[in-house]
Amino acid sequence: MKAWQAASYAWKQRQTKASPKFIVSAGHHTHFTLLILAKIMRVPAIVLMKPSLPLSWFDLCIIPEHDAPLARHNIIESIGPLNRMQPAKKDIESKLILVGGPSKHFSWNDEHVFAQVENVLQQDNGHWIIATSRRTPIKMVALLQELANVTVVLASETDANWLPSRLAKTENCWVTQDSISMIYEALTAGCSVKLLAVPCHHENRLILGLEKLQAAGYLGASSGSVLKLAEANRCVAIVRQRFLS
Repeated sequence: MKAWQAASYAWKQRQTKASPKFIVSAGHHTHFTLLILAKIMRVPAIVLMKPSLPLSWFDLCIIPEHDAPLARHNIIESIGPLNRMQPAKKDIESKLILVGGPSKHFSWNDEHVFAQVENVLQQDNGHWIIATSRRTPIKMVALLQELANVTVVLASETDANWLPSRLAKTENCWVTQDSISMIYEALTAGCSVKLLAVPCHHENRLILGLEKLQAAGYLGASSGSVLKLAEANRCVAIVRQRFLS
């Protein structure tokens, strides 16, 4: 929605007295539209990220802790980015490996990652599901498809609901270290999460975030002692208290 379209829409909504209680957005390209809508409708503007515009322009910013947000009255610091995952009743001894791929922050090596996957399978020879991402190299996919007693699910073969549904029912999940979003999603889904090492180019905010998770006990726990990560629910409760009470 362009700025003039946002202004027109907001004015019509205000005329009909159908304004929302607040407006939420994410993505740098949404900032001006969010602010225009909120200004005309006279409602709070909430952004789900560290904005590229001044923090004081927004009524509330929900910012992942690895982005090192300032301590301000209009900032909530979340453990990782918010996501839509929800835990469900776990399938007994269900196992999932999530494989990422090359990225600007990590030094990906097919053989190195594959050797770790083989080691995991050797330690627990039950049936595993291995899911790739759109970043997974073709060579890595070919190596995974040669493994015995596994089901390889390609990213191109799934829709947006496959991973949330699978994580919700999975007990044990291994994730390659480069797949930051999937790590937080698996934790939010209530999985026992362990990492497959992928060297990073240099220490950065994402790695520091993972180190905090490790130190707090979120990573590496057995399925019977998993710490629950429910940041979306916690942040929703704060928003309700501030703007709906």
